Amino acid sequence: MAAAAAAGGGIGEGGAGLGGAAGSELRGPGPSAETCEDTRGPVPAALHPDEVAARLQRMRRELSNRRKILVKNLPQDSSCQEVHDLLQDYELKYCYVDRNKRTAFVTLLNGEQAQNAIQTFHQYSFRGKDLIVQLQPTDALLCITNLPTSFTLEEFEELVRAYGNIERCFLVYSEVTGHSKGYGFVEYMKKDFAAKARLELLGKQLGTSVLFAQWMDVNLLAAELIHSKCLCVDKLPGGYRDSEELLQFFSSIHKPVFCQLAQDEGSYVGGFAVVEYHSAEHAEEVQRAAVGMTIKGSKVQVSFCAPGAPGRSTLAALIAAQRVMHSNHKGLLPEPNPVQIMKSLNNPAMLQVLLQPQLCGRAVKPAVLGTPHSLSHLMNPSISSAFLHLNKAHQSSIMGNTSNLFLQSLSHVPLAQQQLMKFENIHANNKPGLLGEPPAMVLQTSVGIGSALPLKTELGHHGEAHKSK
Repeated sequence: MAAAAAAGGGIGEGGAGLGGAAGSELRGPGPSAETCEDTRGPVPAALHPDEVAARLQRMRRELSNRRKILVKNLPQDSSCQEVHDLLQDYELKYCYVDRNKRTAFVTLLNGEQAQNAIQTFHQYSFRGKDLIVQLQPTDALLCITNLPTSFTLEEFEELVRAYGNIERCFLVYSEVTGHSKGYGFVEYMKKDFAAKARLELLGKQLGTSVLFAQWMDVNLLAAELIHSKCLCVDKLPGGYRDSEELLQFFSSIHKPVFCQLAQDEGSYVGGFAVVEYHSAEHAEEVQRAAVGMTIKGSKVQVSFCAPGAPGRSTLAALIAAQRVMHSNHKGLLPEPNPVQIMKSLNNPAMLQVLLQPQLCGRAVKPAVLGTPHSLSHLMNPSISSAFLHLNKAHQSSIMGNTSNLFLQSLSHVPLAQQQLMKFENIHANNKPGLLGEPPAMVLQTSVGIGSALPLKTELGHHGEAHKSK
């Protein structure tokens, strides 16, 4: 696409522009693109062609390394041994047969074996049944962006492995230079591992980089789809609002199809923007040219966003992620629900937190737990007398010596518990919500005056599994 005509030099006071000719390098104040440093680390030196080829080959191998398959439409009484016999020409790492679903979950040595097994046994007649063989779907795939460009594959693997066993991971390399593009993919063995990794990595500081982690569709893991068309322009000057200037600047090499500053509910937030180009090649050319660029005297960071989504959706995802990161910083622990509060009545520290508003005459926000929104469910006039008894016990413990604390508390807690139960029994027929008031039986158990709920133990599973050593 032809370059925009009106973007030859610097833009605005203290600005910098990309060169007017298509494909040209950054022309702005400061060092050249060959010697300057990105905010995520120094620009790497040119690689030998053999190293470029080796990196790209490794990336493509992991890209297609889906080794888990499903063998469907098995006879009802099929066993793991039969599946092993059927796939005897392959190296099985794991096999589980769900007889209810008449499906075998199989992990082979590598993606090459998986593809071969699909080609060989899909619609294969087995004991009168036409088998259906296909790749297993996965819901444990993450894309990690804004990595330091100097990050090696070994460092990336060490980073993501800390949250659980991984199925595969790889960095995305430039098809032109062989250098890391600053993002990579990781597939975990279990979704729980992936969820934990996403929570921990979202907003994690790594050098000068703040990481971003998001769920990805496994169908995007194709050679023609993993290269992003979107760029994130971060660390813009404080209060920067000139979207027209930003568009003009990022049109100097290739004209973008989308360019917008981050806004949340109509107001500008975050000091970043998303720019989308017609192709991944155009985005890469602009990203390389923007190394070391400044806007109004501020050195900005231009990095690749996760691939797959258009610019507008990518911007919305980044704004939502920023909102999550900000909310995560408000408290170190999740806010307690009513059941957790009831279980904590015998904990002196928690009791002190609950009674602080009454002791001090004003609401005091706990420093670590944050203000528990669900506490309002308990601060009801119908049960205020119960907390007054607890308050009385607490105040007595403060006025007396510590040796009397336990006896003083015991004399008041049973009455408080009974009054709490009386209040809760009034609403026993109300169906509790996810964060609403718990049923009476749960409260009885939590405060120690009722029997535990019976647990159903018949959890048998109709199937069998075999894991190779």
